[in-house]
Amino acid sequence: MTMSIEGFSCLGAFGSGGDCLTEAIRARHTDRFTERTDTSALANFFPPRALRQCDRFSRLAILGACLAAQNAGLNPTEPGNCGIVLATGYGSATPTFDFLDSLLDHGEQMASPLAFSLSVHNIPAAIVAKTMQIQGPCATVCQYESSVASGLLLASQWLADKRIDRVLFGAVDEYTDLLNAVTLRVVKEREIQGARKSRRALSLAEGAAFFILSRPKDSSLGDITSVSLDKSPDHPDYNALAGDCLYFFSGAVPPEAHGLPGVLDGSPAYGNIPVAAALDLAAAVSMLNTGGAPFSHYCCRNYTAGVQSEIILKRVKP
Repeated sequence: MTMSIEGFSCLGAFGSGGDCLTEAIRARHTDRFTERTDTSALANFFPPRALRQCDRFSRLAILGACLAAQNAGLNPTEPGNCGIVLATGYGSATPTFDFLDSLLDHGEQMASPLAFSLSVHNIPAAIVAKTMQIQGPCATVCQYESSVASGLLLASQWLADKRIDRVLFGAVDEYTDLLNAVTLRVVKEREIQGARKSRRALSLAEGAAFFILSRPKDSSLGDITSVSLDKSPDHPDYNALAGDCLYFFSGAVPPEAHGLPGVLDGSPAYGNIPVAAALDLAAAVSMLNTGGAPFSHYCCRNYTAGVQSEIILKRVKP
């Protein structure tokens, strides 16, 4: 079903907010690229004591969720009849590695219980629900670069079933040195095997994008009219792209797709991040609501591991 976007937020290497993201994408920024994301703005919503046991992944999620609720004009600590869908490529990597280290160093009897609890994939979404007093359904989707599209399909089903009035949909991934080293090794192995080149030359990064989704309404920032997951074509016809639509490409995009008219690659702005499609969607929402936006439709397309995901955003009113 069609979903309306009431509010959104995004934060990452580019800074915080749609304006910062679109500026970085259009300028193809690489000089100020950093892997870490500033979460100090959490102090505007909660005292440090309230978040003292939160890991970095959960802090990214809470900040993104609060900013999206604020953007939608909702109370960040009581957004109403709402559910949560969190999409992630890797999940809470730091506590997972910490738990494995404690298990190897101290054995089963003395492994860290805190690291174990925080390593569970749905814990960050649960922490967001508890912090924001959200009592609706709560789920985490972890399917690497297909997570964003899969999470949006789940959100759409919840709204269609009228289980809740709104869905707080978010996508988060964090940076760790170990994940970065493993990612670069995988990229090198793919290149040795002759896999098609992609944006994966960039180092791993972290970031978050959140959206307040509801059933269609006239006052929204834009409508998500289509979300799909299909088998990726062996030879996509990029030159066939045309019409009143701007395309964002993320994932394994070959060089011939870069630089085409009507195509944007946001990787210089946010780096190599599995949930890039959500940041592309945030940029599309920002551009759609900018004065003089030349396109009425925006397409966020991702190619990876034989799967093509596509998200279509359109203007609510001409």
